[in-house]
Amino acid sequence: MIQAIFFDQDNTLVNTREVAGETYRKAIDWVAAQKKISADNLYQQWRQVLDSLKNSKKPEERTFEFSLAQVVPEIDLVGDAVEIQKEAFEEKVGLNPGVKEFFEKKIEGVKYILSTENFEDQIYVNYERFAIKDKFDMVVNGDMTGVMKPDIRYIKMAWDKFNLDPKKCLYIGDKYDKDCRLGVENGGKALVYGKDFTDFRELGEKLKSLN
Repeated sequence: MIQAIFFDQDNTLVNTREVAGETYRKAIDWVAAQKKISADNLYQQWRQVLDSLKNSKKPEERTFEFSLAQVVPEIDLVGDAVEIQKEAFEEKVGLNPGVKEFFEKKIEGVKYILSTENFEDQIYVNYERFAIKDKFDMVVNGDMTGVMKPDIRYIKMAWDKFNLDPKKCLYIGDKYDKDCRLGVENGGKALVYGKDFTDFRELGEKLKSLN
């Protein structure tokens, strides 16, 4: 019997990949307009910084604020741009198919763990508006671990808190290596969103087969 389900956030529960790019571009275009410089050039400079940071294990270095500050020295412009991006993202972000329906009927006796690199304010944007944050028994985020995935701390904190058997846990994410591998290596099971299923309404039957 599964004791706990660990859920990744971005591109698993919410459609981050579909909407994030245009919200970053909107903020960068605004900065370029204030500085009266080429938006395309600024965007390309920022993209180069992102590429240089893609393997960083420090969550704070993977934020928009940090990467933008590497190409925009004006602190006030960076701060305003971050707010513009957040507001645009909040307007556009949505739950992936079936997420709302899945969380409406929480499985009795199963702990729900949100395991995400995002910071608390990013989790607020994604879940408070959809009224599903209270469905999680525990949230493990970048503030708590101080490191990016994959890292055992993202799952071990919940193992320890709820005295879970690692072999009786399920890991759900959009990237196996990043979101699921460590759990499977400790005896757990995994379902990869976009590969093993594409709609959270399919999970009910899949969970039956896993049990």
